[in-house]
This record gives sequence, C-alpha cells and structure tokens, in this order.
Amino acid sequence: MNAVLADRFELQTELARGAVGVVWRGLDRVTGERVAVKVLRGELRGEGDIVESFFAEAEILNAIEHPGVIGVRDFIVTDAVLAIVLEFAEGADLREHLRLHGPLPAAEAARRCAFAAETLAAVHRAGYLHGDVKPGNLMLVGDDAVKFIDFGIARAAERTTTPSHGTPEYIAPEVAAGESACPGIDNYALGLVLYEALTGRSAYRGGSITDVLDRHLAKIPVRPAAVDAELWAIVETLLALDPTERGDLDDIAAELRRLAPGLSERATAPIEPQLRDRGAPAPIAYSPVTPPVPEIAAAEVRSAARPSRRRAMAFAGAGALGLLAVAAFVLFALPGAEGDDGADVADPSPTVESTEPGESPEPAEPEGSVEPTEPAEEEPDETTPAPGPQGSETDSDTPGTETDGLSDSDEGADAPDDSNEGTPVDQFPGSDIIGSHMPGN
Repeated sequence: MNAVLADRFELQTELARGAVGVVWRGLDRVTGERVAVKVLRGELRGEGDIVESFFAEAEILNAIEHPGVIGVRDFIVTDAVLAIVLEFAEGADLREHLRLHGPLPAAEAARRCAFAAETLAAVHRAGYLHGDVKPGNLMLVGDDAVKFIDFGIARAAERTTTPSHGTPEYIAPEVAAGESACPGIDNYALGLVLYEALTGRSAYRGGSITDVLDRHLAKIPVRPAAVDAELWAIVETLLALDPTERGDLDDIAAELRRLAPGLSERATAPIEPQLRDRGAPAPIAYSPVTPPVPEIAAAEVRSAARPSRRRAMAFAGAGALGLLAVAAFVLFALPGAEGDDGADVADPSPTVESTEPGESPEPAEPEGSVEPTEPAEEEPDETTPAPGPQGSETDSDTPGTETDGLSDSDEGADAPDDSNEGTPVDQFPGSDIIGSHMPGN
C-alpha cells in the first residue's frame, strides 16, 4: 500500500530525486486532484540551513500569484516528515525536451522565454530572487508558456549574502567572483536559458567547477549564424557582465514577443557552443548559402546547354592568338619598318634574296612578267620613296593577375575542451552543489 501523508495525500510514484528532496506523484484523496509532493530527505532534517530553505520555498511559492509559478496546495510538518504539496504540472521540463528533441524553433523559444521573463519580473516585484533559473526548473506548458517548478534556493531580494547553492553553468559572473547577489542574476541565467533553447547546448558546460566559473567572468558565447541578429542582441543584453546593463525583464519580454511573429517556426539541429573573450569584438556570423535542390538542377541544365567556361576561354585564347598573328604580319609587312638596330625588319618584295655586301637588291619583278634578257644598266630611281621612320616597339608586358588572399575565418573563442553534454548530471562537475531537487538538472 502506498504511503499517505497527513491522512490525505497518497504518494504513488517517485518522479525525481535530487540532492535535497524527493518528488512524488500523489493523489489528494479529498479532492481527487493529482498533486506533486516534495519530501525533504530524512538525513537532512538536522541541517538548519537546509530546513530553513525548505520552509522558505513554501512561503515564497505561497506569496507569488502568477501562472508561471507552481502553486502550493499544502505544507506538512511532522516529527518524521517535512513535505510541500504542489500543483501537478503535466509534461516535460525544458532540459528533458532539449535532450530528446533538440532546440526549440526560434519563434517558440522567444515566446516561452518572454513568459519566463514576465514570471521572473513578478517574482522580483514580490521581493524575491529565484537564484536557480535553468532549463531543468522550467516546465513546458501549452504552446508558448513555462512554469517555474523549483524555488529551492529562492531568497528575499534584500539579502546581500552570496548564495550557497546554485548550478555552476548558470551562475552570474558576480556570484562566480564571490560578490553579493542582485536581481540581475536571474536575468543572466534567463539569457543562458534562451541560448540553450535556441542551440540545444549549454554554453558554459565542461571542465571543473573553477573552469566553468572562470568562463562566466572572461567569456561570452558567439552568435551562431542560424540565430536571428535581433534575437541575439537580447541574449547579449541578458549576458552583460555588468548586472545593471542586463535590461528590464518586462521590456525584455515585450521585445521577445515583438520579434516572435517574424522568427522561424522550424528548429535547427543542435549547435555546438563557441566562446570569445568578453573584450574582443564580435566576429561576423557566416553561413554558406546552398540553393535548394530544384535550383541546383536548373543550374546544371543551363550549364549543359551552354559552352563551359574553360571551352569559352580556349576559344577566346585562340582568337587572341589569331589577332596577334595578323598584327605581326602587318607589322613586318609594312615597307621601311626597321628594328631598333637599324636592320631591315621587312622587305616590300614578295621574295627576299640575300645579296653580297655592296650590292644593291634587285627590284622585284611584277607578277606574270616574262623572263628578262640582259639586264640594263641600273640607275637610281629618284621616285623611290626613302625608308620611313623607324617603327616604335609595341612589346607590352602582360602583368600577372593578382588575387587578394582570403583571410581565414576566426572562430572567435575557445570552446570548452571537454564537454560532458548528454552524461548524467551526477557525473559532471558541479553536481554536488546543484540546488535543484530534480534529477538531471
């Protein structure tokens, strides 16, 4: 028989087990409503800080009225059990969805993160910080909403001490540096949730806890080419190093809702994160454009229907050689043309015969004349024109074609060396300080 708490709430199936508590699917025997019951681990009953946080979570959840916050049904305190009875939220959390199905479409990611921003704004107005915003704490609701299901390390906003719990991958730089927390820590974590919803990958995962915390301080993700530039501007605003520059959450939500109708409704494949130095200029996102298959086929048909470029170049080269040959013939056939050294370079006669030094060349016979008899005594022909002026050189050096070298694309950042994406969360560094009570978060 299943255990029953307070003679009312029947514990039926274990849903999740975390570092602090165990979550059960339960049944309210009075109302017949399904509920979720979060039970503090028995061995932690003597830990004052943990027990205080457990009570504080129930009080915070009860104080915030918002559809994005899981509702509280009851709080049970006995000598043997500390438990919070919660509204039961059907469905998967965002982390599980990304693991099974990959990134969200950009439009859906914008809508859901807009809802999350509005919820966090309501939490801040109530005087609290969430402190552990991450995909595993966001239940997907309907087509465009989320519900925060874990406030295990939430705290009053006026408390300035550094949080003692949290998930290293989503900790704000000021917390990583040991400074006091402020509402901006939730903005920063929301920026990482939006990044992960768009890419299917955690931006800072990999290596030791120290490595992860150092990356938050020194690095920032590079915009993937598949992500809309205006949407990426929101990600960068939320991930600003200065908490005061991370924007107003209500304004962030309004901008996400404005962009959503123009964004893609089709998800991309998972995108591996790349990081760059925070002070370095953002590299230009580049993605090669491949035409659709019908366009490629049409291009092949057009290519087959006309001479190839190589063939056309060969024809052009042959024509150019022909023109050079004609030009050379004309140049050498011109009467009186001489080279630079004064020697004859062309003879007006159709045939050229060599003569002994001192002899004058005989004039050429007109075509079709009969063989002459004894040659008559030669007299200079006064009407023979004098040799023309020396022809100028027409040699021209053909310059070689210069091609500007294309620079290699900079990756912009060093990605984590040892990503442990896809491994159980209790196997990657930082799991021992994760404040969430849900497994794999």
